[in-house]
Amino acid sequence: MPAPPAAARCLVVLGSTAPMPMDRIVRRVTAPYGERAAVRSTACRRGDGATEHEVLRRLFGASDGGYDGTHPAGPDLAHTAGERADALLATAPLVLALVDAHWCDDGTLRWIDRLLRRTSGGPLTVLMTSSHRALAAGRPTFHEIVAQEYSTVTDAAGLLAPDTDPSDGSDLDDLLAHEPYLIRVARAASALRSTDAELVGALARLPARQVTKALKTARAAGVIPDPMPPMGVPHPVDALLAELTPAERERMYAQAAEILNDTARPAEEVADLLLAHSRLDRPWMISLLKEAAADAQHHNPAAAVRYLSRLNRVDPDDLGTSVDLAMALLDIDPVTARGHLEWALLRTSDPLATARWVMPLRLTALMTHEEPDTPGPLGDVLRDLRDDDRAGVGAPGGPEPSPHGRVPPVPPTRLNRPAATGPQPALSRAGSAVGQLALATRAIRTALTGTAMREAVGDAHQVLQAERPGSAWATVAAAQVLGLADQTEPALGHLTRTIADSQRREEVWAECHARSSQAWLLLQTGEVAESTAQARAASRIAHRHGWEAQTQLPLITLALSMITQAKLDRAECALRRLDGRRFDDSVWEFHHHLMAQALLHRMRGRTEQALDLMDACGTSLASAGVDNPVFSTWWVVSTDLLMQLGRVTAAVDRAELGAQLAKRWPTQRSTGLGLLAKGMAAQQYDRVQLLTESVRVLANCPDRPYHTLAELRLGQALLEHDDKKAARAHLHTARTLATQHGFLVMAHRARVALATAGGRAPSADHRTGDTLTSAERPVAALAASGTTNRDIAAALFLSLRTVEFHLTNVYRKLGVTGRAELAERLDPESAPTPWRPSGEPR
Repeated sequence: MPAPPAAARCLVVLGSTAPMPMDRIVRRVTAPYGERAAVRSTACRRGDGATEHEVLRRLFGASDGGYDGTHPAGPDLAHTAGERADALLATAPLVLALVDAHWCDDGTLRWIDRLLRRTSGGPLTVLMTSSHRALAAGRPTFHEIVAQEYSTVTDAAGLLAPDTDPSDGSDLDDLLAHEPYLIRVARAASALRSTDAELVGALARLPARQVTKALKTARAAGVIPDPMPPMGVPHPVDALLAELTPAERERMYAQAAEILNDTARPAEEVADLLLAHSRLDRPWMISLLKEAAADAQHHNPAAAVRYLSRLNRVDPDDLGTSVDLAMALLDIDPVTARGHLEWALLRTSDPLATARWVMPLRLTALMTHEEPDTPGPLGDVLRDLRDDDRAGVGAPGGPEPSPHGRVPPVPPTRLNRPAATGPQPALSRAGSAVGQLALATRAIRTALTGTAMREAVGDAHQVLQAERPGSAWATVAAAQVLGLADQTEPALGHLTRTIADSQRREEVWAECHARSSQAWLLLQTGEVAESTAQARAASRIAHRHGWEAQTQLPLITLALSMITQAKLDRAECALRRLDGRRFDDSVWEFHHHLMAQALLHRMRGRTEQALDLMDACGTSLASAGVDNPVFSTWWVVSTDLLMQLGRVTAAVDRAELGAQLAKRWPTQRSTGLGLLAKGMAAQQYDRVQLLTESVRVLANCPDRPYHTLAELRLGQALLEHDDKKAARAHLHTARTLATQHGFLVMAHRARVALATAGGRAPSADHRTGDTLTSAERPVAALAASGTTNRDIAAALFLSLRTVEFHLTNVYRKLGVTGRAELAERLDPESAPTPWRPSGEPR
């Protein structure tokens, strides 16, 4: 029987009650791909059904040994597993193998069903094995999957018929009768993760010829896979060691490690075995773990953390191990890293060691908001970095400091500490790790002060062009500078690469930090849905690792996106989750939190409270030396609020302040915002001219929210001039932009103004379906004609869930809340006749 085609997305293999040779089945299933696939495999157990996602947890969950910060837990497991499956599919075909799938829990089965539907056409195969007798024990969800069109049921005997040899037809007892050393050899191969006959023979204490025969039989019978999975990767082959007592298993791992070490295998390969050993009672074990940690530091920091954590437990008083562990943890868990560094500094009087350790401590202080990130404190850090850069000290891997090197202090600071004035400090070795960190510090400090934009952008580009800037903080800071300078696309590109790189290297904090900044930047460009997704992902990571006190920007960004979409209760709920937390050491979080609170007050009709918050925001920024006009647009919002309150003179002064700040940071966005604020505060005849110029400038920058607001304000100003034709054109543009991006508040205001400007839109506006995708248009048209969701699903051959998904997107894009309003928005001529079940009278 030939191998099943790749189109068999879910292959259900039924066999006898004896264990099936899974390795040979997997080889048969992956043969159509023409290349080796990534395989995730686990065996389901009788009790798995009692725990939601229990099998999924084993497929994509935690491995044994040491620290591993990325393993999912709780309600985020399904989301994280989906991300991991997508990452695997992006690089190779993927096979998910479930042995005894009839015992699988419902949550995992539902996740598999969604994955199969979502990745239709991708190189994915789900392999489920069961026996004819056990099928009756399968859960209803299991039988539903088996009955789907994407599933193919086949018999194990027929599937494996071409490769059958005399040993394949025998059960395990028969094999053991002919090969009494089979299990002994298989266990040795499992412990070593190798089928090298010499190595396996040394561990099993058998001659190589006998081992070679036993290995061949074990592979043919599917007792061990071929090839063996890498060291440290969970695999069902580990079950071969499960019957041993803990002492026997540990002794086997220790012997395996010694054999690999004696044969000069890579240190990391041996170290993974030592992690399973409870006692490091031989000197070579300590030395080897240190060597493995040093080798893994740059390409696999999570592995370095596992090795160093093991050493730290053996000797918690070793300063060198604690500091090495802190360095490896910088982008994984800076809170823990900071604890190790502080502990080490308290216990040393060596000035050479102190000079090396203080600068990473300053970096963790910035990363965890223990030290403010305003221009003043950043200037102190920059001066210390400059001095250390010239001396060649202060960063992981840097040269030893000179005996007379200065030890920079770590003084307590406050958020409103003003920026130090003076020329930018020169950097002698910008290519070093310290130099790259200094460049990033100088770039973000310069950008926050709102001066020397070209120099700030140049420093940021130099950081991002480095092979690895030394820390994710430097990369994200440089990307933030590009975002402030209207270079949004490269900034988002660098953040996306940082997220992917952090996931690959298992650097959890770095991923969370990059996602937070990306969410904030996406919101500024009007990508509300994607911003919300990234903010939620970052918030989940922060919650999972207990970093809510250090990472609050995701919730603030989430609240701002909810306000944009007029979901005020959800925004208020997100902000309430921040009650009682410290903000006064983070310039980004403190001032954007004030902005979110102010916008929520304004939406609730509390204009005076909103203005007070915006005034407090402006005062705090000025005190901290942050004069970048686009870092916070408090001055635009407060100009609008002052005009609403009839305080025209104050509004004019506020707009003029913003325009002066914009001249010092001359981007399209800052210039357009200055014109917008002045236009909102101007007299009637000047207003149209200023707002017209604002629309022209903002249309050429990435800021879609303020471009939409400028179009809306210009349309309203033209209405005041009784120029309804010109007003309608700008109000249509405002409404289109607002509905496309999900700015529901502005979409509503644009529709109200359009009604004043003369009723329905011109013909171009009837074609609001142009903003919809080809999949959404027929769903929207049928819904507008009165067809129910279930009937739409039947008419278009879609699932009910897909119809609901498309309608949600339609309502968001068109700024409507239901079918009645949808019917008014769509062109009546484009709507088809409502669908009726066959036989129903028309």
